[in-house]
Amino acid sequence: MKKIDVETALQNLDRNCHVSLTPYLDTETNSWIDPVDPMIANLVTKSQAEYGKFLPFQRIDDHIFIAAVNPELAEVISVIEYIEGKVILCIADENDLLRAQQRIYNPEMVVGIDEKFGSQFIQMGKISQDQLDASLKKQETFATGARIGDILLEEGLITHWDVAEAYSRQKGIPAIDLLNGEDSKAFMYTPSLQVAWDLVDQRFWYRHLTVPIEIDDEHLLIAMVDPDDQEAILQLADKAKREVQVLVTGYRDVMSVLNLRFRKEHEEISRMDLANRRPEDSAIRQLSKQQAIVFIALAVIIVLGFIFASPVTGTILAGIIEFVYAVVSIFRLWAMTKAASQDSEVIVSKADMDAIPPTSLPAYTILVPLYKEASVLPTLSKAMRELKYPKDRLDVKFLLEEDDYETIEACKLAHLPPYVELLIVPPSEPRTKPKACNYGLTKARGEYIVIYDAEDIPDADQLLKAITVFRQSDDRLACVQAKLSYFNESQNILTRWFTAEYANWFELLLPSLYAQDMPVPLGGTSNHLRSDILREMGAWDPYNVAEDADLGVRLHKAGYRTAVVDSNTYEEANSDFVNWIRQRSRWVKGYLQTWLVHMRHPIQLWKELGTVGFFGFQMTIGGTPLQFLVNPILWLITILWYLFEPSYMKEIFSGWIYYTGNLCLFLGNTAFILANIVGVVKAKRYSLTIWALFTPIYWVFMSIASYKAFNQLIFKPSYWEKTVHGLSNQKFDIESN
Repeated sequence: MKKIDVETALQNLDRNCHVSLTPYLDTETNSWIDPVDPMIANLVTKSQAEYGKFLPFQRIDDHIFIAAVNPELAEVISVIEYIEGKVILCIADENDLLRAQQRIYNPEMVVGIDEKFGSQFIQMGKISQDQLDASLKKQETFATGARIGDILLEEGLITHWDVAEAYSRQKGIPAIDLLNGEDSKAFMYTPSLQVAWDLVDQRFWYRHLTVPIEIDDEHLLIAMVDPDDQEAILQLADKAKREVQVLVTGYRDVMSVLNLRFRKEHEEISRMDLANRRPEDSAIRQLSKQQAIVFIALAVIIVLGFIFASPVTGTILAGIIEFVYAVVSIFRLWAMTKAASQDSEVIVSKADMDAIPPTSLPAYTILVPLYKEASVLPTLSKAMRELKYPKDRLDVKFLLEEDDYETIEACKLAHLPPYVELLIVPPSEPRTKPKACNYGLTKARGEYIVIYDAEDIPDADQLLKAITVFRQSDDRLACVQAKLSYFNESQNILTRWFTAEYANWFELLLPSLYAQDMPVPLGGTSNHLRSDILREMGAWDPYNVAEDADLGVRLHKAGYRTAVVDSNTYEEANSDFVNWIRQRSRWVKGYLQTWLVHMRHPIQLWKELGTVGFFGFQMTIGGTPLQFLVNPILWLITILWYLFEPSYMKEIFSGWIYYTGNLCLFLGNTAFILANIVGVVKAKRYSLTIWALFTPIYWVFMSIASYKAFNQLIFKPSYWEKTVHGLSNQKFDIESN
């Protein structure tokens, strides 16, 4: 085969072409069909296929179909150049591919492989034959590619260490206990072993659940959770130039060793990665020198203006404020009409999700920051169990603060599923949610990552919807934002207003921003991200208390996009006024931080976002807190005008300023009331429409929170106001979700 054909195949590679190599049942003939043709598979050698992680599996006419974990890998290209015929490249799940290779190259090992492995647990006295048969039937029925050990783990019948012992018995590989006794973690710190740790980056050890144990001139001894992971063994042998010897160990053992080994390094990354790599994008400092000069100069000019030309200065300031206010109001009206007249969010049907082979679904990391959240733990745990995603590919990490003894103890007693890991975040400043998420990211094994808050109840199929959107989109799509709503909207008047505001934000504004290719300020939860891009971006800013909105802007600056998907995550609306003020002041402070950070270089920002994106940034990130801060001033001026008609104000608000001000007052109030009404109607929360008419009272609350935020921006910029959850007297029915 000529090399140009390989180049053509790579150019035509469809990233959505995910193939399943798992045998399936033909319902017409009632027989099992293997999609892999052994004759075609043997066009390459076993070692070539295993090393390159690929497999030719079908020929149709003169087209050879090849499944590969990474079709662009040099080992794949170097082999398929010499295959006669036109190559069609497809992407395969790694575990699915390895099992197909075993069927072709080691058939004697595969006959009843899961049944034989499961029988080890019977011999160990862990399960009965009936339990094994039921698990095997479940494996056959759902055909997700999950191995029998994963299914038994999910059902709580065995432990991770039981899996290690079963591997040891079946394969004759010694098992090593890394948590207790003589085999404990002391070996990590031997100077000679540093050579082994340095062979590959830390991502390798986490991805392959492997740790080095010993190394000498001829051998490298490793402990693995999955001794069938040939990719890891071959890569380590190549890097070490030594024979690799394998021990088997438990999942908890490996994660404990890795987390301890990289704890200090990961703690530093979680705090300083963005600040070190992209200092101009970090809120570690609030103002640049240039910004400080500009703000001081403006303050001096305004003060001097009021001293020497008070009416003129007042008129100019009033005109500027009214103009900005009017533009923001018109922008909100535009966003409302756009979203109301068309579906700007991405609609994913059940047929779209069903078209994805379950075996092709990748590992998915869920990060859940928890602090003093013991009361909501049962609901959270249940929500994780209800997710319709192969549990063997879930990597759920509960991020716990070291001094939160109550939540840590509650988690230990909660009998959490085996795919949930408890991570203790090292105590260091800043004590913020984004820093905790960054720490979790350093240990994440998923190809995709999502953040959920402690009280979140996502739609059960949300992960599948997000995967579908990613696979239907191009490489520019970095994030899929689900919509947030509240399950306790009828608890009191505050929760009704809060829910109406969320409907406006997630049903109208964010979909409109996505449709017009403007920066999308992410919600603090339910944003599904490609982990490679997230790491490339420096992850979340731990010094910004609106890290979600900031990340949305940074993604857009880098040329990536965020889509809004038709999936909901239900949260608990704040029903307590003081608690609500804490939460809202944090959000407003974060938006002010984000605006200041990205406006350090306005011209550069304009070039990066484009004119439309720059305008959208000003209206959402800048305009949102500005209106909250300006509202009380405008209300006070209006009241003074109509009650006392002071002569000084007549000089400032004479003529066009007066009429424009009244128009802004009417237009602004109308715009936001209408937006809230349309938002709740679009969200099908019809009972809230009458309450939306009274939202101007809610804006008074928002202004109170905004002035608190402004004060904290000056004196406590990175302080994280904790929101208390579990105050609702209403419960959400997860089963009906």
